[in-house]
Amino acid sequence: MNKWILTLVISFIPFLLYAQWYDIPNVPHGRCYAIDAVDSLIVTGAYRTNSSFIPDSLYMTTNGGTNWFSIPLPSNLELGDSPIDISIKDADKIWFCTGNGKIFKTTDAGVTWQLQFYDTLMTKFMNYLEMFDEVNGMAMGDAPANDKPALFLKTTDGGSNWISQNQTELLGLHSGDTWRRVDFANTDVGYFYTFQAFPPTTYKTTNSGQNWEVINDTILSNVLKAYDENILLTQHSNVVNRSVDGGQTWETNQYNFFNYALDIEFIPGNPSNVWCGSESVGFSSDTGRTWINEIDFQGGNGILYDMDFTDENSGWIYAGGGGTLTNMYRTTNGGHGGIVSVDDNAIVSIPEGFSLEQNYPNPFNPSTKIKFTIPSVGTSLMKFVQLKIYDVLGNEMATLVNEELSPGEYEVTFNSHSGEVRNLTSGIYFYTLRAGDPSTSSGQGFVQTKKMILIK
Repeated sequence: MNKWILTLVISFIPFLLYAQWYDIPNVPHGRCYAIDAVDSLIVTGAYRTNSSFIPDSLYMTTNGGTNWFSIPLPSNLELGDSPIDISIKDADKIWFCTGNGKIFKTTDAGVTWQLQFYDTLMTKFMNYLEMFDEVNGMAMGDAPANDKPALFLKTTDGGSNWISQNQTELLGLHSGDTWRRVDFANTDVGYFYTFQAFPPTTYKTTNSGQNWEVINDTILSNVLKAYDENILLTQHSNVVNRSVDGGQTWETNQYNFFNYALDIEFIPGNPSNVWCGSESVGFSSDTGRTWINEIDFQGGNGILYDMDFTDENSGWIYAGGGGTLTNMYRTTNGGHGGIVSVDDNAIVSIPEGFSLEQNYPNPFNPSTKIKFTIPSVGTSLMKFVQLKIYDVLGNEMATLVNEELSPGEYEVTFNSHSGEVRNLTSGIYFYTLRAGDPSTSSGQGFVQTKKMILIK
């Protein structure tokens, strides 16, 4: 099959979607305990610290991670005031809570900040903050003493007033791991797990934290996540615990690829689809009953520390460890194909023209690297780029890149054993780079195809 025929076949085949995660180049590294996103274009990220370990900035992107800009934090933060949890409603409105028990809000992207809550008699450490819209939200703080209750705060006015809900219950109890062991599905229904109770206990409230009932005292939870008043998942070691009736009954399933998960995320609007993981990241399409292993973090990529989906296609993964962000990954098409790393260290210069290099090694098993360059030409600096894998019949096997990229040199790793492409057989495959001006209808100004060989 010659190249001209192959190009025609590629142009007219139905596109099968093999979604993947992309390593975002140039993400700021630093201390970070949580991320939050409001759509596919805005996410908050790394918190920079100075030599005194007092945070002075957080970072935001409004173009999918291509560029990051610093948002200054309040100048009067003290040692221990690291942002523990964060909630964002748009590029201007941001809330965060700190390790000293404070809640701050900005309505102008950090130009000014308002201290909304701080009372050391009620809590000395805030764990959790969730704004469900611009006015309604919940927050949680550890009990400041054994005879004081765990703090649960509610706001109905954007945080101008945070009202304590729990007055006498959960005395002396702590979350134990920041936001991972407390979650509210809405401002009424919430869940809380603590290992300080004996035995370790999972609690539920249906009135904003005013009263709590024990729904389980036999399972352990490293992380829990609620979709609504009925659906709740918890994870510990290699076990996923599942309740679909508000905690009345539980189902336990064991998966060896799970360790101690650090986050669980439901797809908004679809509780059937849910992600969970740390060193390995699993996906379930039946509300947590069965799981498949989608991602294995290795080497310097850290582990999944926080994840956020804004719709069924758009998601973010913050990978790191011990509160240090090392990598940020993004998907725009569901994320079921493993990680494709675009190495930011490979961006070394602004090339003069498009190019697609031969993959190396070739033949390969199971992974190979593909390099390409994007020049600074035309009226638009950003170029829409697609890099796809096809079999000899022109069937699309994987999408490695499908986004706007800045000019530079890029290197992508293709792993034939990852995600939904893990069953590729030995043989000849082709990879095609398409790039051009995103303002055009096709977005294609450059097309090149090369052959590669998989040997098992």
